[in-house]
Amino acid sequence: QLTLPDETITADHVVSAVPAAALAEALPPEAEPLARELRHIPAASVAVVNLQYEGVSLPVTVSKVGRGSHGCPKLPGVTPARPQGFGHLVPSSEDPALLGIVYDSVAFPQHDGAGPPSVRLTVMLGGAWFRQSFGEPAAAAPALLLRRAQKAVRDH
Repeated sequence: QLTLPDETITADHVVSAVPAAALAEALPPEAEPLARELRHIPAASVAVVNLQYEGVSLPVTVSKVGRGSHGCPKLPGVTPARPQGFGHLVPSSEDPALLGIVYDSVAFPQHDGAGPPSVRLTVMLGGAWFRQSFGEPAAAAPALLLRRAQKAVRDH
């Protein structure tokens, strides 16, 4: 049960989206064994960089060699491998700073604007290797993260 000022909610399951240590502090005293376990779960920082390239189409939607499904040029240096895709993850053995790239234009086409065709991507950087790759999360330079995200799109 979750008791709020104006109601009580009864649930079979609770899904938490806060860091484990923060959840540990929110639990009641009788849940101390669980709170103790939660405090031992490490958290990792992730930088999320959203990119948009106008006048190009994503290689996963290519219908003609060298041209995207809207007739726009493909992203430079990228070869299409599949007809569709949500995105891809990158193993840390290949690139420890890069977690993966979500093809927002494919995954969420309803968010495309009415203007000229464009590609929207979300690049996820860091994770367990954030400090090693970018330094302290609070001090990570946005320009460095942007450059690294753009490089990830070119290389992966």
